Order: sequence, then C-alpha cells, then structure tokens
Amino acid sequence: MEFIFLMVSEPTGFWQSLISFFESFIFNYAWAIIVLTICIKIILTPLDFFNKKVARDNMRMQTALAPQLARLQKQYGGDRAVLNQKTQELYKSSGYNIMGSCFIMLLNLILTMVIFLTLFGALNSMSSYKIEQQYLILKDTYDTTYTQTDGSEEEKVNQAQNAVLLKYDEIQDNFLWIRNVWVADNPWTSAILPFNSYLSSVGDQVRLSLDGESVSYKELSDDEKENFKNDYEKVMLILNEEKAGVNGYLITAVLAIATSFLSQYLMQKHTARKNAKKAIESGSPAVATAQTNKILLIILPIIMGIITLFYNAVFGLYIIAGQVVSLATFPIIDKLLDIYYDKKDKKLAQKNTVDYSRKN
Repeated sequence: MEFIFLMVSEPTGFWQSLISFFESFIFNYAWAIIVLTICIKIILTPLDFFNKKVARDNMRMQTALAPQLARLQKQYGGDRAVLNQKTQELYKSSGYNIMGSCFIMLLNLILTMVIFLTLFGALNSMSSYKIEQQYLILKDTYDTTYTQTDGSEEEKVNQAQNAVLLKYDEIQDNFLWIRNVWVADNPWTSAILPFNSYLSSVGDQVRLSLDGESVSYKELSDDEKENFKNDYEKVMLILNEEKAGVNGYLITAVLAIATSFLSQYLMQKHTARKNAKKAIESGSPAVATAQTNKILLIILPIIMGIITLFYNAVFGLYIIAGQVVSLATFPIIDKLLDIYYDKKDKKLAQKNTVDYSRKN
C-alpha cells in the first residue's frame, strides 16, 4: 500500500496562535505559557477587582441588614412565602439587587472556566503535535544522515544515531527540572516515550514521515504497524540509551497544590475576618458556608494536583503562574478596596453629621 503525503501544519486556533506568537520571541514554550498567563491575569485584573468589590458590597449590605433580617425571621419564620416576600421588599427598599450583584461574579466565573477549558484543549492538541513532530524530525534526521553516509552498515547507523542525538538537543522543549514539557512532570513518565506511550499521546491519526499526511493507525496493515514500530524504536534507540530517565519529580504538582491551597486559604481567611460579625449573627447558615469553604480548600488543590500529575507539564505551569499572579494581586486589590470603602464611610459619616446638625 502506498501513501500520498501532504505537509501537515501546526495546530491552529486562538490559543495555539497566541502561544506560538509568544514562543516566536521567547524561544521556549514553557516561558511562553508563563508570560501568556501573566498577561491574561493582568488583563482580567479589573474584572477581578469588580468581582471582589461586589463580594464586599454584598457582605457589607448583609451585615447592615442583619438585624432587620433577624426580625423578619422571628416574625414570619413560620410562613416561608411571606418571609421571602418581606425579605425581597427589604432588599428593594435598601437598594440591594441580588441578581445585579451576582452578574459580575457569574461573568468572572464563566470567563475563568472558558479560558481554563479552552486553553486545556489547545495545549493538549499542541502537545500531541509537538511529540509527533519531534519524532518525525528525528526520523528525518536519521534517514537523511544514513542515506548520505558512505561506509559500512555499522558506520551508517553510528552516524545516523549521532545526528539524532545532536538534533534532539536542538529541538527538545525543556524547562528547568522538566526534560520534556509536552508530557507530565512525574517520575513514572520518561522524557523519551516508549512506542505505546507515543501512540497514546499522538492518537489514532498518525504520520509516517515529516511531510506525510495523517492516516488512521487502526487502518494500517499488521506489516505497516510493525514497520512503524520498528522505525520508531530504531530512531529512538540512541536516545533511550543516552537520554532516557524520569521526566520530572512531581514539582509541578506540588507547586500547583501549594499555590492553589494558599490562594484559597488567604482569600477565605480574609473573607472570614471581614465578615466575622455576619458569621456570628447568621448562625447555622454561616456554619454551612464555612463548611463549604473548607471543602473547597481541599477539593480545588486536589483537582489542580491531579491535572498536573497526568497531563502535559505546560498546563501545570499555566496553573501555577495563574495562582502566583492571583496571590500577588490579591493584597493590592484588597488594599485598594479598603481605601475606597474608608473614603465612602467617611463621606457617609460626614453627611449624617451634617443632616443631624440641620435637624437640631
């Protein structure tokens, strides 16, 4: 069976193009994703500011209305419909719009999830392409060197293997402790993938040469599959001997868990401190909220850790960079909000003083 091959280009899409743009002048995909993450977080900082402002507004309003809400609960607690009606009337008379206050929070949540999921998909597609492209470049290097070398079979193979070693050093995408950023940062994954792991990473659609068209691996004949495997192991043999070893040491997972936990912990601690009075007055609802926060404090870091354990390291770096930027901007946003509300409270106090003086 003969294949007609066409050039296969790098995956395209918004994130793929943006990442490739940053890599074009940073010359390292790991640093490119870190810089991109910082840019994303900086662009979204105003939305984060308004999100935290809405949360602070809600907290202040709930604290101010707590005595009246308690009276309504005591007076109409036996009739849920009437209680809800009276509560809505109180909110309306106080200028508190629940739906309006939730809009910014919902928008921030949706935007964060959209970026997270779409970037996750984009990096997975890039990972598959880069792993395959790296092998095909090495295979082309091996085949070209072998063909152009004069001498015995042993001399041809030695020259081809040496060329593969040199080319690998040129094209590998590493980062600090991570030997290959396109696979997971863990000690049970090798930087040089065995054939079955290579197939799992690339998927069913494979290319048999650098300028080849993708074909279904399942549709290849047994002989073609065997030749494909033999070619892969022949090209990667020298790398398995010289470059094989663990791809990482779980550092990405540890950092992702630590930064996620620290980010959640500091924000919850801050909210608890600001909302101490409301928590005491709210009784059991406050306990439920505190319990929910404790669950999130555990669940979210675990999810981040699992993702970084089993998926490509570049996405783990995205998670870590995002959490670090959040940790850096959180105290700044909090300080700005403190200044804003201090001025607002002072103006309100002055207004009340003037109004009281006029009445007397």
